[in-house]
Amino acid sequence: DVMHERNAPNFPLDLAALEVPSLNG
Repeated sequence: DVMHERNAPNFPLDLAALEVPSLNG
């Protein structure tokens, strides 16, 4: 989570990238 907090600007994109395959998987 520390890295996610430091990469806050990229967090929404990273989260979406993880959620989309989960919903479509």
